[in-house]
Amino acid sequence: MPKEALVPLPRTRSTLSGRRLATRSLLVSALAATAAFAGSTASAESTPPGASKARPITTLTVEDAKSPAHVITCTLFANKPNYSEGKITGTGGISGCAPSTPDACASEADLELYLPGPDEWTTVAASSRQHRCPPPARSTTAALSCDSTSTTYIYRTKTLGTIVHEGTDSGTATSRTLHVRCL
Repeated sequence: MPKEALVPLPRTRSTLSGRRLATRSLLVSALAATAAFAGSTASAESTPPGASKARPITTLTVEDAKSPAHVITCTLFANKPNYSEGKITGTGGISGCAPSTPDACASEADLELYLPGPDEWTTVAASSRQHRCPPPARSTTAALSCDSTSTTYIYRTKTLGTIVHEGTDSGTATSRTLHVRCL
């Protein structure tokens, strides 16, 4: 399947339900083509590259502040996805900042599905972006309704975060993977 066909659609609230349907049919086609191409040597049940290198916590630091007293460090997190009652959810956000609160924060969580044929992750659900800084911890949740299948698929949560305080730092945190028979 051409790589261009897997480009994610723009994330707007009005297109999310259409995006889910389009993404689901695209993923079913991609996975069917992958299974046909790969034969028995690779399957969706194999461990995806980088799964063992997941970083569920990432530190964001604005080091280009005016002085060391103005340096802010925040913790970005990504929780392992949860599967319950036909729904997969991935939660992530900013859990805390020290020694004080930054001027601005933004974070969002993506629920990603691993595609073994092209050997890549694709976003299947996205949270809205939240703009509040901790304390308390600030999180968002990406959710996907799914139907049970006989094939095991691999999901993960990826959190994207940015802090601003006399400078900017951005980063991502990636959760451990969830293996579930649901698409």
